[in-house]
Amino acid sequence: MPFESYFTHDGVRLLFRAARAAAPVFPLRDWQGQNGIILRHDVDLDVTAAFRLSEIEAEEGVRSTFYFLVTAETYNLAASSNRALLRRMADAGFEIGLHFDPQVYAEADEAELARRARAEGDILADIAGQAVNSVSLHNPSVHGRYLLLDGWANAYEPAIFAPDRYLSDSRMRFGRDPLEFVTEGAGKVVQLLLHPLHYTQSGQPYPAPMLNYLEGAARTVDCMFRVNSTYQDRVGHTLAAAIAAAAPHWTL
Repeated sequence: MPFESYFTHDGVRLLFRAARAAAPVFPLRDWQGQNGIILRHDVDLDVTAAFRLSEIEAEEGVRSTFYFLVTAETYNLAASSNRALLRRMADAGFEIGLHFDPQVYAEADEAELARRARAEGDILADIAGQAVNSVSLHNPSVHGRYLLLDGWANAYEPAIFAPDRYLSDSRMRFGRDPLEFVTEGAGKVVQLLLHPLHYTQSGQPYPAPMLNYLEGAARTVDCMFRVNSTYQDRVGHTLAAAIAAAAPHWTL
């Protein structure tokens, strides 16, 4: 099966089924040193994409950790719609963890970063309605800061981040066959990182995932402005339809 096929909803379902058949699949909070598959998701762009992936996982009988940015440029976790989605995910048995970006505090030393991470975790816990005890760093390969923050379970702990124990879909590329990788969870602990943005019904490559996000964001703006009478007079309900029609033809 070509690696690209896993980015469709049908393909990622097959991956979850294979993982579940091979070994226990669990969020990072449940790892106590046992063999199995730690399933993790870094939510870099879109809360809705994360929620959709959680629904697929729930249907396939697996649970994972979803890491959210409190400092995201593209989503606001405190918005009522996003708060509701995180609560639903938490209630369904998913772990909500902190996706921490040290670059937001570029001049901070490690002690200050630890304090900032804890403050962000408190905000996220209030939103999700569950304790936040684990952390995943945002873009550590870019900024080179692989922090191990005291008091947190850390997705970049060496025991679960070694080359033979970790596989990611970063840049919509798997370094090896993910089906083969998950079978290794029967004999050791392995960690699989999937970014929710990458998984769609059609599995189209970049820039389609970003364009899907932009279409959704435009629909949100359209809904917000429908209470504006001038907007309604000039645009009516045509903006969302026009965006949907144009999106497949957009290029970056």
